[in-house]
Amino acid sequence: MRASAVALVLFLVPIAHASDQAWPTTGDRVFIAASFKKLSAPSPVGGAQMQYDTPPCAELVIAKANPKKSRWATKDPLGGTEQLEGAWTARMHKTKAECEAQLSSDGEPSVTRSGNSFKIGTNEPQ
Repeated sequence: MRASAVALVLFLVPIAHASDQAWPTTGDRVFIAASFKKLSAPSPVGGAQMQYDTPPCAELVIAKANPKKSRWATKDPLGGTEQLEGAWTARMHKTKAECEAQLSSDGEPSVTRSGNSFKIGTNEPQ
């Protein structure tokens, strides 16, 4: 009986550890309660760039994650990439409904931009 209990514990410990991993990680789909303006991505027409806005709660994919440094690279549906720096996890959601609920209650945050890098402000929403 003891051997089976030990085997069960050894089986469950890695599973519990995996669930404690930081979210989001590379490949995760997220909905961010903030908009991104004047983004650019390669156009389907060769050599051209297209410019567009991404509305709040649009689905993005985490292309790179470095939660220890509070940095994430995302890819949007049109192929553009955004670099997020700062306390974005409070604005990242697993579902669109969760995202829209936060946006409705908190509004949009203040965001500063430098190139394709977006930093979330710690002050009041815009």
